[in-house]
Amino acid sequence: MSSDQIEKISIPLLLEYAVCLPASPKIFARLTKIIENEDTPLDLVASLVKMDPGVAAQILRATNSAFYGASFKINDLETAISRIGYNEVHAVLDMVVSEEYFYQALPAYGITASEFSDKSVEVAIVCEVLAKRIGIDFNLPYITGLLHSIGQLAINLYLERMETMSDLTAIDPSKPIIETEAEVLGVTRWKVGYELLKHWQFEPEVWQAVKNQANPEASPSYVRSTAILTLSIWIADQIAGYDFEAALPKSIKWALARLEIDALDVTALIDESRFEINDRQNMLALLL
Repeated sequence: MSSDQIEKISIPLLLEYAVCLPASPKIFARLTKIIENEDTPLDLVASLVKMDPGVAAQILRATNSAFYGASFKINDLETAISRIGYNEVHAVLDMVVSEEYFYQALPAYGITASEFSDKSVEVAIVCEVLAKRIGIDFNLPYITGLLHSIGQLAINLYLERMETMSDLTAIDPSKPIIETEAEVLGVTRWKVGYELLKHWQFEPEVWQAVKNQANPEASPSYVRSTAILTLSIWIADQIAGYDFEAALPKSIKWALARLEIDALDVTALIDESRFEINDRQNMLALLL
């Protein structure tokens, strides 16, 4: 489908479609099995939920809803699952089944489900590493990293529902995908993610950091959380191979300065992040 056949995204309609975001079949299948046993350790359930952006978003959304009388926001998945109980986790999984909300791939971005979820988890882990590095609680940064690309998932779902699916990355490969999103869809993944997370009443620190990715250095608020996410996205991209001789991007210099991290520590941060990511991947392999 050509780009001129794709209508601009309607945010209200997108929010309606995204009432239950798709889940990764692999993670979902294992979750469904272990949740049947009420003696399953909470940390095992949480470990799997942490590996799927769609399910994690639904669990946190349910936990912080008025139905549970939430007087304060819960930002870690262990506490969230403990609060709502396994029955509500069942309800979230049942909703996924009833709506057939699974994704084998994100054709709008030319990637597989595993590639999307793996990258989301990698960024989340780096956010956690950075949070520990600067001495702050890591739960909210982890959630921010895990859900930072939730806009892509919602855009892909929207195009499927509208029957206007197209590989956005193939429209003009010479352009950054963010520019293509803005030109073709009228919104970017950052805008969609921000609208979705704000609509679901996530902490401002989460959705504002996502929103600010459009121009991190001009962030009007939540500068630290924005800097953590900006640096984490970049570090996750360097895991496969970092050119230590290349000049650091301006936005990364900005993020390092805001977090008071010396640029000379970048290589060590990448190595530490790589170790943590490999460790979590090995753990997930055992769980699955």
